[in-house]
Amino acid sequence: MTGVIVTFFVLTVFFVVLGCVDQRRLYRRFTAWRYRNPEANEPSDAAYNRGRILAFIIAGTMLFSACGAMNFVDDSSWSGGELGDVVEAAAESIEAETHATSGGASTIEEALRDAAEGEGPYYKLHVESAGSDNYQVSTDTGEHPFCLSMTSSESGGFAVPGVDGSTTVVPEYDLAVSVDEGRC
Repeated sequence: MTGVIVTFFVLTVFFVVLGCVDQRRLYRRFTAWRYRNPEANEPSDAAYNRGRILAFIIAGTMLFSACGAMNFVDDSSWSGGELGDVVEAAAESIEAETHATSGGASTIEEALRDAAEGEGPYYKLHVESAGSDNYQVSTDTGEHPFCLSMTSSESGGFAVPGVDGSTTVVPEYDLAVSVDEGRC
């Protein structure tokens, strides 16, 4: 994709230069040789101006395309800093509320999905278990790994009434998450 972006910028410069060069000189150099009497077939001043304006319009289009391609590349990949910010935000959101489970990869994936919204492509993140209560978060290519260590403590629960009149207590857990850069 870098080649495409560079090509767009090179074409932008080419068309800006083409628009700035004397249009009569371009005609004499590249087109006039085709005619027996080049002065009789020379374009009008209005035609030269249209050519110049067209060159600048094409240059603007190439610049717009280059910026769009750069934006696409940025939105479809993760840098280490972006992923670090998202992992930290996910850890904070996990710690901010109580959970019905004592953690796990699904809890981390849900928090990452919420934290990654608007930051980058969630589908390019990979969460895998790295032992007891340790989880490794990285891109789908394994770049920019972060290790999340999760500990849980029971913080009470809530009662659920049963059909037969009995109640069942469903425990709730507070989760503490620490984030370290690098593999677990």
